Amino acid sequence: MKELTIQETQAISIEILHTIAVICEKQNFRYTLIYGTLIGAVRHHGYIPWDDDVDIMMPRPDYTRFLKYLKIHIKEYPNLQIFNREECTEYPYMITRISDNRYIIKMENEKSFGIGVFIDIYPYDGLGNTKKEAVSYGLKGDRLSSLCYQATREHFAIETTTSIFRKIIKYPVYLVAKLIGKDFFQNKLGKLAGIKDYDYSKYIGCVVWLSGGEKDIFLRKWFDETIMMKFGKYEFRVPKYYDEVLRNIYGNYMQLPPEKDRKGHHYYKVYKRDSFE
Repeated sequence: MKELTIQETQAISIEILHTIAVICEKQNFRYTLIYGTLIGAVRHHGYIPWDDDVDIMMPRPDYTRFLKYLKIHIKEYPNLQIFNREECTEYPYMITRISDNRYIIKMENEKSFGIGVFIDIYPYDGLGNTKKEAVSYGLKGDRLSSLCYQATREHFAIETTTSIFRKIIKYPVYLVAKLIGKDFFQNKLGKLAGIKDYDYSKYIGCVVWLSGGEKDIFLRKWFDETIMMKFGKYEFRVPKYYDEVLRNIYGNYMQLPPEKDRKGHHYYKVYKRDSFE
């Protein structure tokens, strides 16, 4: 078996992204690049060289309509497969991944559920009209999604945790989460999602995966308008106020990280499915 390089994985991911973007344009579904993919577009006009995934966001109403559309029309995209809780009971997250099923990913600390090279689609909900309300509501989701994540790990691992306090409490939290199980947390997150209307909230964020805490809470007006920006051989939509969005998450996002930190943040290996099987 020959493991795919990060450059090969990126080449596959961008084609998935392009397909999804074309659907969104034709069906008038709102989307924009977000997180590391947005940094890549702004700073590198393509992928961050060491980035190992693609992230886009959709307002919850568009996300729901997009999934309904793709479920009906999925046969028109023979290599694509939808992964979310509705389509795969073993799937451990509350965001959707669109996968190219010609490939297979071997996870380091996660049960295999058949996913291939993928892109992440984050549904953004309204979080409220005051910062206090948004933080209170958003952090409920952050806590639940963290517990859900721990419940789906095959073994305990520190991974990217840096805080001494969090390192101390992580193992007992892992044990409790494993005992309760992912379905409990996914049900809780499902009830939390969509409570506040995206288009009538001042603040927005992905309440089912608010992993950055307050840094992942945004003013909706930053996303109300989009512009097209070059990303490799294609152009994709980004928030018109991308600078405000990125500074909110990362601070000085134009500064490259230290060389030792220039690596992907996922723990998996990618293979062609026929060679894997």
